[in-house]
Amino acid sequence: MLKKPINPAGHSYSVDVPDQCPLCHRYGDTQVVAAYAAKGILGVQVVFRCAFPECGRLFIGTYGAPNLTQLISLAPAEPDPRRFPDSLAKVSPTFVNVYKEAAIAQHSNLGQVAGPGFRKAFEFLVKDYVKSMSPPEQHPTIERSPLGTVIEDLIEDPRIKGLAKRATWLGNDEVHYLRKWEGKDLGDLLTLIDLTVYWIESERLSKHYQSEMPEG
Repeated sequence: MLKKPINPAGHSYSVDVPDQCPLCHRYGDTQVVAAYAAKGILGVQVVFRCAFPECGRLFIGTYGAPNLTQLISLAPAEPDPRRFPDSLAKVSPTFVNVYKEAAIAQHSNLGQVAGPGFRKAFEFLVKDYVKSMSPPEQHPTIERSPLGTVIEDLIEDPRIKGLAKRATWLGNDEVHYLRKWEGKDLGDLLTLIDLTVYWIESERLSKHYQSEMPEG
C-alpha cells in the first residue's frame, strides 16, 4: 500500500491506499477520486478508481480508528476468478459461468446460495463432458438423465467416475434439507470439483496426443 493525502470535510489525512483493485485484482497506482466524512459511522469513506483502463471501476474504502487512517473494508469486491483451461471452457462454458457466479456468492458470505450454485455448475461440467464424447443423438438423453445415472453409466475412467460420484454426494447435501455427510463441507466439494476437472483435462489431453501421434 502507498500513503496518499485525502481531505474529507476540510480535514487532511494521510492514509494507506490499496494497490490492488478488489474487482479485477490487478496491482497498480490506485486513483483517489473523493473522500467523505461518513455519516452514521465513526470513519471516513474514500472513493477509489482502478488505474487499469480495462477495468476503471470505482470502489469505496472505509477508514476508522486510530485517527481515521486504518483501512477497515473495501466494497464492492469480487473473488479472484478461478481460471480453467481453455479447452475445458470450450466443452462446458456454462460450467465456467455458473462456477464464477457461485464463487461470487461464496465471497459475499452467501454460503446457502453458493453451495447449490457449485452443485449446478458441476452437473453442467459432467454432462457436457459426457456429451463431448457421445454421438449427437444421445445428447437429449444425457441432458434429461439424473446426474448420478450419467456418472454411473456413461463415464468409463475410474478416477473421474469415483471423484464425480463423491462430488455429487456433497453437492446434493448443499440442496437437501438434511445433510448426509456431516463431516464434509463446501471446501471438500470444491476440492472434489477441482480434482474432477484435473482428471477430465488429463484424459482429454491424453486422447488428443494419442490421436495425433499414433504408433507407427
